[in-house]
Amino acid sequence: MLSSLFSHGVGPPGELPMSVTTLGLVAAAALIISFAALVSGWREARFPNASNGKVLLHLNSLAGRFGLLVGRLLGLALVFLAVLSSFIVEDDTLVNIAPRIVFVALWVYVPVGSFFFGDLWRWLSPFETLASFKDRRSTGGPSRGWNLNWAAFLMALFLWLELAYHRPAGRTPLAVLLTFWVAWSGIGALWGGTEWLRSHDPLAAFTRLVAAMSPVHVHKGALMIRKPLVGLGQVPIQKGLAALVLVVLGGTSFDGLSRTTWWAQIVGNRAGWNATVYNTIGLLFSMALITALFLGCVRWMQRRDGNTDRDFEDGFALSLVPVALGYAIAHYAGMAIFEGQQLAVQLSDPLDRGWNLIGTADTYVNYRIVGPTVIASIQALGIVGGHLAGVMVGHDRTLTTLKNKDDVSGQVPLVLLLASLTAIALLLLVEA
Repeated sequence: MLSSLFSHGVGPPGELPMSVTTLGLVAAAALIISFAALVSGWREARFPNASNGKVLLHLNSLAGRFGLLVGRLLGLALVFLAVLSSFIVEDDTLVNIAPRIVFVALWVYVPVGSFFFGDLWRWLSPFETLASFKDRRSTGGPSRGWNLNWAAFLMALFLWLELAYHRPAGRTPLAVLLTFWVAWSGIGALWGGTEWLRSHDPLAAFTRLVAAMSPVHVHKGALMIRKPLVGLGQVPIQKGLAALVLVVLGGTSFDGLSRTTWWAQIVGNRAGWNATVYNTIGLLFSMALITALFLGCVRWMQRRDGNTDRDFEDGFALSLVPVALGYAIAHYAGMAIFEGQQLAVQLSDPLDRGWNLIGTADTYVNYRIVGPTVIASIQALGIVGGHLAGVMVGHDRTLTTLKNKDDVSGQVPLVLLLASLTAIALLLLVEA
């Protein structure tokens, strides 16, 4: 079970519905064709001034308050069970629920689900409740202008634990991770309020970016529905935004790389800290490579345009948010389907006491619920769809930011970068 939880891939190579060469060419062609279509009929920025949409529910209504209470209680239960299990339940993923709460519920379901249903962590987070206490005592002064650098750094540490450390599901490392996270976010929320929390809690910061693509969002005390993607054009640009997105994108890229035969040959029979060192180098290399490619593209665009915008790179990093989501869908699809079932089993007996709280303790994981071709299709569509959305967001950003908006050649580096990342991601997916 441990190996299945952290392999992040399902089935042997070659299960995609078409060859990797064909898929790569189709994806690259789709991006280039979509770019041509965009520049021919998309001449003005649409996202920043897009409508907020229609009201679904007023949050101060009885239904809204009840829904918020349910969400916060559920979030509190998940965090409490994860912390408690990491201390008192046996160090075995068959009975300890903490690994699946952290790596499946919080790291996969919450961010990916936020694309479809809005900011789920804002709804679930018990730290938001603490932050509201600070907000009510606040005098309502000007924004502190928090950056996302701490969120990016802490996200990098989390990805190191998940992808490089030799015992990511171990009880001790999870206890340390969860204790630090609860103390960091809880104390910070009481001290800095909502604005601090959504900039310093790495889960809150990243989920907020993903949720900006969702058609469901909260605006002025109401739950609303709008066109998808447009929220990314309305996200306040913060320092460190590029760092946060690039850390996530580099981490998921290494996730694909680490499952290739080539990387397995490099690591060989190394185990323990010896394997951790090699995986750490690989993780840092993946993050550095993705960062260098992105910065090279945006710096070229900025110099060509003669643009002195201090937020240039952080603004264009928004075009990588759909890409990061697509990578997450591709790499975690199998884990979400199968390990999610195991999570449901464990929720009936979260502390390994022989309980059957929700009637699932005696059920088993159905590995035939979906076939490998379906999973492979979901993975491929996640990558291609993410990059297509990235082209749209990037193009709208150029119309907002660039001085010479009619110079199509200024956007070519970003489009080529996205096309290259698409082909590379699909190749890593097939080789996994």
